[in-house]
Amino acid sequence: MGRTIRILIVTLLISWFGTGKNWASITDSISEPDTANLLTFTLFPESDPFHTDEYMHITLKFDMRKFIREKHKEKYHDAILGIEEEDGGIFEDSIRIIARGEFRKNHCYFPPIKLNFKKSEFEEVYMNDIKTLKLVTYCKNSETYQQYILKEFMVYRMFNILTDNSYRVRLIEIEYIDSKAKKKSLSKYGFIIESNNHLAKRIEAVRIEREGITTWQTEQYQTNLMVLFQFMIGNSDWAIKNQHNIRLFKQLDHPILTPLAVPYDFDYSGMVNTYYAIPPEELGIESVRERIYRGYCLRSEAEYQKYIRIFLEHKEELYSLVRNFNLLDERHRKEMLVYLDEYYEIIENPVRVKREIMDACQEMPAR
Repeated sequence: MGRTIRILIVTLLISWFGTGKNWASITDSISEPDTANLLTFTLFPESDPFHTDEYMHITLKFDMRKFIREKHKEKYHDAILGIEEEDGGIFEDSIRIIARGEFRKNHCYFPPIKLNFKKSEFEEVYMNDIKTLKLVTYCKNSETYQQYILKEFMVYRMFNILTDNSYRVRLIEIEYIDSKAKKKSLSKYGFIIESNNHLAKRIEAVRIEREGITTWQTEQYQTNLMVLFQFMIGNSDWAIKNQHNIRLFKQLDHPILTPLAVPYDFDYSGMVNTYYAIPPEELGIESVRERIYRGYCLRSEAEYQKYIRIFLEHKEELYSLVRNFNLLDERHRKEMLVYLDEYYEIIENPVRVKREIMDACQEMPAR
């Protein structure tokens, strides 16, 4: 049994992370943060699933009609997960799945999924390193919604370019198979997000779960960079104090509690520009494509320029990321590039920096 498990571990590692497909080379598309631990990092530290441009293929077989019909129930459903092996074969085992995400359950025909590996051979093979897996999946069976997923994936990658203090992501091609053969199988792209535990370990930090920590109590370099990034992508759907679409991590080598603010969940951003993204009235904007700077005021223009320079230094990388991602169709790629153009037109113009960032900042409250 021990030898069998060791062989299976090696086989799965090779098939999942050694023979993936390169998403940047593909020329045609196939018609809350979510976290995953996909590898025993302590045993295989040289294998990092999030530092690759390859995507992996999985199959998920279940009663699709029943799952969709009961998506509002807190109920698990039986499913069979398959992982593509090196020789093209599929390793399969039984797992359980459940619908998740209250907004998506109401808005989406097909809700996001949590995969539960407990008591399956996957759990045994990975030595308890993987128990549940949350997938960012398609919402509705249309190419537009598939493009939304790919654009949000790109936004995560953009923040990866700017800082290591960010959630890394991995693209997955998922083939959904109806176990009752009442629905046609279909393939869609989704992605996984680095787990809180792995991110904390990578940046040598610990997760801070308590709410009430204010913006000025966080690590200011990371926060100011994050705020300018949110301005770049046109995202106002976040808050530090109640950790809304933000996670806080305290660095182990910092004796004072000044946690890093790490953002996630960008489907309400202007860069992704989903149909359902509507800004709250109190912001005074009509569309998420309208940028609004939500940061606190810095002490001088030179301090703003310190953070702007980071975006200028990585300008070509950000553009290349979008240009070379061929799973995006031409319309959505152009939309992202135009939105980037508009951002750089602001930060490369001192007059617009003053008007749209410096004059729009919020005064720091008295401590």
